[in-house]
Amino acid sequence: MTVNHLTVTFSNTTVLNGVRDSDSFLYLNTENSVRVTFKPNRKATLNPGNLVPWSGDETFNPTGTVIYLFGLDSLMPSAWDWWRIGVDNRWKIGQEQDQEHGRYLALTPAYPQEIPANGSFTLSISGLKLSGDSDQSTKTLTFRYYNIKGITELGTLNHKDSHVVVGLRQPPDAGPPPTLTDRLGYHCRLATATAFGADPDVAWIKTTWPEEAAVRNEFTVDIGPAADRTPASAGSDTSLTLSFAAADTEFGALASKADLANIRVITDEGAEGWTIIPHPDEQTPYWKIIIPAGRPVRGRLRFTELVTYLDPGWSDLLVQYRNVPGYRDGQFYGKLYKYGPPHPLNVNFTIVKSAKNPEDFYFRYVWDGFETKEIHLFISVASDSIWLGDNPMKSPDAGVLNDWMFRLGQSGDYVEMYAVVEHYNEFFMKTRLVGTVPISVIHV
Repeated sequence: MTVNHLTVTFSNTTVLNGVRDSDSFLYLNTENSVRVTFKPNRKATLNPGNLVPWSGDETFNPTGTVIYLFGLDSLMPSAWDWWRIGVDNRWKIGQEQDQEHGRYLALTPAYPQEIPANGSFTLSISGLKLSGDSDQSTKTLTFRYYNIKGITELGTLNHKDSHVVVGLRQPPDAGPPPTLTDRLGYHCRLATATAFGADPDVAWIKTTWPEEAAVRNEFTVDIGPAADRTPASAGSDTSLTLSFAAADTEFGALASKADLANIRVITDEGAEGWTIIPHPDEQTPYWKIIIPAGRPVRGRLRFTELVTYLDPGWSDLLVQYRNVPGYRDGQFYGKLYKYGPPHPLNVNFTIVKSAKNPEDFYFRYVWDGFETKEIHLFISVASDSIWLGDNPMKSPDAGVLNDWMFRLGQSGDYVEMYAVVEHYNEFFMKTRLVGTVPISVIHV
């Protein structure tokens, strides 16, 4: 199972010199229009809310669905430019400011919306004018969302975050030539030494459980054109910029800024002579790669010392290319997947009297979590314990309290007493104690 969340994608819909490029980027010194797409992994309901300033207090809970967009302040220093911002008629917009985030947007739907699992809803934003030159190459934007029914009501907090990294680029002066991606099929192929026989184009990153020894990951990236295409040649100022979404919490980000800053990037086969310039102190750390003039834009890079403490899930490597002769600036992505250690959430237990025999009881449990292949429950009874484990039977009424072993299905099921939960998965075969959960008796 995976925890309920929204996946956020960000695309530019600005038409410039007759061409629209839908990549996840913003033009500098230009008024941008963008489309933000939210995809819930479970059925979700949005309701109109009150646009109030965000509060860091844990009890903060705005009325209705409210989404806050943080991260634009450093790109838009002019207060006048903020008042150009608009949204489509399905949304209402507000602007706020605080010391932590500077200026930020508050958004709420104009009317109720129901979104099916893996469906989507969109937000169109216009008038994002990035004034002045920025020395940043990328920026992590944070969408913090409250009160989306089906997504945020379970868990210790009433909100969740989703992070997306966007590229920053200068607009072309004339009708743009093709991109490397369009003409030559440029992409990056990611590989991990211990990929478990999985998709070779995905880097598998093992997360570190808090307070345990750091798991240091290593993976390679092959950058180049499609197999049947000749690579482009670098010019006098051709460069690549590599970056990941940086954040301290939840979905879309690879790791915190501090942990990303410790990654080492090393040239490998085909990348001899490439110069790597790290920028670890930026809000979104990045690595600038200088390719010598005349050399093919194709080579392998090795990433080492990657440690992440964030929850399992998908993330991206963003590769931007600039000043390749004959091509306009562009970008492409590589996929990364963070896995293990198993991370249970929302565990709930009840004990139920058997409808067949009122003197007997059976256990039910409801659970959710990342990377869980099966769940093993140990129920404390005085000095003994009852194990619910292998070969789960379909009926939760299969076991009774005076039996030593209970085997329950993983779908639709509850338990009672004080329980210790251990999770396993196919990658990280280690037990994980997550604590005890008090429960109450119900009768049927």
